[in-house]
Amino acid sequence: MKVELKSDWQDVQVELLKQLNGYEMKNVDKEMGSVDYIAEEDDEDRKLLRVIVGPKFNASKVFVDIVHDTVEKLEEEEFEEAIILAKDFTSSSKRIIREDDRLEMISSDSKYYSIHEMLEAIMALTMQLCKSRCGGIPETEEECRGRVDGEYSCRVRMISDDADFHARMGWLELLKNDFSMLVDLQRGKAN
Repeated sequence: MKVELKSDWQDVQVELLKQLNGYEMKNVDKEMGSVDYIAEEDDEDRKLLRVIVGPKFNASKVFVDIVHDTVEKLEEEEFEEAIILAKDFTSSSKRIIREDDRLEMISSDSKYYSIHEMLEAIMALTMQLCKSRCGGIPETEEECRGRVDGEYSCRVRMISDDADFHARMGWLELLKNDFSMLVDLQRGKAN
C-alpha cells in the first residue's frame, strides 16, 4: 500500500529517515490518524516511526492519547524506540515523550539531523538515482556523464555537487533543500 503524505515537510522527513534507517511502511491507522513505518536491523533492534496525519494525510498535531498508544505499541510489539513525526505536540504530550527515553519527537521546527547524516542520506539517494537513470553507479568522478567540460547535463550530479559544497560550508538548511530536490527527482516531480 502506498500512502502519499500531503505535507511536503513530512514527506521529505519520512524519506530522509527511510534513507538513514531503512524504515518501511507497515500500517495505516485511519482511526488514530497515523502511518507507521518500521525499521528492523535484526529481531532485537526494531524501531517504529509513527507519522501523525489527519484524514486526508495532512500533517496533524499529537495529543496525549497518541503518545499513550505509541508507548503501548512499543511494549506489545517489543520495539526498542519510536519516533513520532507530527506538525506539533501538545505540552502534555511533549512532557510524556521527554520522560520516556525510548521516545523521540520531530516537528516541523525541529533541528533533528546533523550535517553528516544529511550528506549520508543525500549520497545514498544520489546512488539510487544514478543506478536507475544511468544503469549503474560511476566508480570515479570521470566516469560520471552528468558533468562534461564543466557543464552539467544531469540534475542529480548538480544537486550532489551542490550538497558537497553545502556540507563543507556547514549549511544544514541548504542540505535539507538538496535532499528535497532529490526526492522530487526520484518521484518524477522534477527533471
